Amino acid sequence: MDNSDDEMEEDESEWKTCFVDSAAVCPVTATSGSLIKIPESAHRVILHFDLDCFYAQVEMIRNPALRDVPLGIQQKYIIVTCNYVARERGVTKLMSVTDAKEKCPELVLVKGEDLTHYREMSYKVTEVLMSYCPLVERLGFDENFVDVTEMVEQSLAQISEYDSLSFKGHVFNHSSADAIASHHPRLAIGSHIASEMREAIHSKLGLTGCAGIATNKLLAKLVSGTFKPNQQTVLLQENIRDIMGCLNGLRKVPGVGHQTAKRLQALGLISVKDLQFYPLSDLAREFGGATAQRLKNLALGIDESAVTPTGAPQSLSDEDSFKKMCSVNEVMEKIQELLSSLVERMNKDGRQPQTFRLTIRRYSTTNKWFSRESRQCPIPGSVGQKIISGNTEDAVSQLVPLAVKLFHKMVDCSTAFHLTLINVCFSNLQSRGPAVSGKGAITSFFMQSSSPRKSQISSLQNQNNSAQNADSCLLDHQVNACSNMASPKSQVTQKGTCSSEQSLHGSRWVQSSAYGGEENHEASCSTAGINPDKTKPPLNVDPEVFKLLPEEIQKELLSPAYLNSLPSHSVFEVPHMSKNKLPENDSSIKVDPSGMNHQWPAGISVVHGENVTEKEKLSLPRSSDCNFPGNVDPEVFSELPPDIQEELMSEWKQQKPVLKMPLSRKTGKGSISKGKDRKAEGRSSQSNNLFKYFKPS
Repeated sequence: MDNSDDEMEEDESEWKTCFVDSAAVCPVTATSGSLIKIPESAHRVILHFDLDCFYAQVEMIRNPALRDVPLGIQQKYIIVTCNYVARERGVTKLMSVTDAKEKCPELVLVKGEDLTHYREMSYKVTEVLMSYCPLVERLGFDENFVDVTEMVEQSLAQISEYDSLSFKGHVFNHSSADAIASHHPRLAIGSHIASEMREAIHSKLGLTGCAGIATNKLLAKLVSGTFKPNQQTVLLQENIRDIMGCLNGLRKVPGVGHQTAKRLQALGLISVKDLQFYPLSDLAREFGGATAQRLKNLALGIDESAVTPTGAPQSLSDEDSFKKMCSVNEVMEKIQELLSSLVERMNKDGRQPQTFRLTIRRYSTTNKWFSRESRQCPIPGSVGQKIISGNTEDAVSQLVPLAVKLFHKMVDCSTAFHLTLINVCFSNLQSRGPAVSGKGAITSFFMQSSSPRKSQISSLQNQNNSAQNADSCLLDHQVNACSNMASPKSQVTQKGTCSSEQSLHGSRWVQSSAYGGEENHEASCSTAGINPDKTKPPLNVDPEVFKLLPEEIQKELLSPAYLNSLPSHSVFEVPHMSKNKLPENDSSIKVDPSGMNHQWPAGISVVHGENVTEKEKLSLPRSSDCNFPGNVDPEVFSELPPDIQEELMSEWKQQKPVLKMPLSRKTGKGSISKGKDRKAEGRSSQSNNLFKYFKPS
């Protein structure tokens, strides 16, 4: 809690969450005999720990000189808590500073608006309790539930004589000596476990506190404060009616909030006893069956809700309250102040928030504490990264405009407004572990998907060498290496013919059709004649799929009409040529038998080696065992940091994807229409296509 004014409200909210599971359990009807029907889970042993004047204790640990003086913790104009020296002199919790000073002029005040130290100590207490038992549920900073049922059962199994058992601490409505522990062995053992845990908290952290031992969370909380400070109390099953009867109003029942109490009062229900005897059917007409049953159970001391380990908080927030804030400048200053503190906490937490929420409370004379409004929005990933990286100033500067937009959605600044609270919150917290592979890895942005649907966009293969190895390939193999690293826009398209001499000077090919050939498929430029093998599929067809097709469909795919209808935009890189191996026969490439002129397929552009500028001859990492993917722009790659380059090269060495082009078009109705091709071309050339950032421009 950041301010005492909201303590009651937040406590109610937490308790409603704690008891949500008890709505439809243990149906009870009032009878003239006993009001209490003992639930089947009465063998449970639940502990409730409540630290004594927690904020004051933390300050006394930080400054031991404050131990023997009256000490008050001040938030704004309220004393949120005080030590027992101050309480002996008339100072009470939630007393105004003015009244407290009148009661105790020597009262020492410590500002308690910064909750950092209290929060840290609170988690240390929870850690100590979890060292005994994993079932620990936090309730605020200074309270914890612990389910020790399993520990009790283990201890009980080792005891042969129950007569040796005794209670530790107080027993509600009994003296410890009069209570027969052998009749309540589980609660007796639970009292010793609670005493041991309290002692551990004191010895390790220097904190004292009270404890309640009972059969459920509701009763354990109610009985824990019977004897204060630094004491503990056991509630026997036979005394449930007594402790519920001691409550002087429905608001004293944990889980019954302000609004619920008002609705109950409208029904004429004032005391707990009134609710106990009120017909369940009448209550259900007002609240609905589940809520009515829950309220009835709470009034009877029945609570089946489990102790749920809290774990890491699901959200982090910071807030401040004030008497009056009525200008936009004040609001912005307060939001920036709260965000600075919250971003630092979020950075220590280590998780990345996905959602930002802004909450305000307007002044109201009729509904002073329960009139909050909230708006939320997603946090951009770049801002989230700055939060977890510790770049506080930049993160806050980008979060403030988001907060301003949310504020204007709630408040019309053209008219007067009166705020009494502002809260900022980060929620939807996600752990951000290092991504080595998969969708989270940086390499995923350089690789094309193997999904059949997505592979319709140029399914490009890893090649044996990068375009920058072309010169060395010429020396090694004495043949031309062909690459598609130049953009079609920057190519000089040769619609006529080119000599074989020109083709051996590093000409670049850009083919129109998508390439679906198998990995390490090789091609070479040769002046020798090529005998087309009609059994080989076109380059955009998976050979395995092609073999399974009927013969008439195979002929159709090999027909000139189909080959000429292929899209004209997709980029295709022809791998470098092998020294000894001639290219596999391909009906889509026709070579003049004379060896002098080459007829290139439609959609192929040629750029001669002498037109390649020095800028294009980038120095990239060379590796004999790593294929450099043809779908990566070497210029973009060269500008990446060295460690990123190493990561990519390592990833490419390990991965050998076989991307396949599915045959999704209907066959048997002639060649594929040009209209459909244009649609396919449009889909793969959309402006938001990720691959456009990695293709040469």
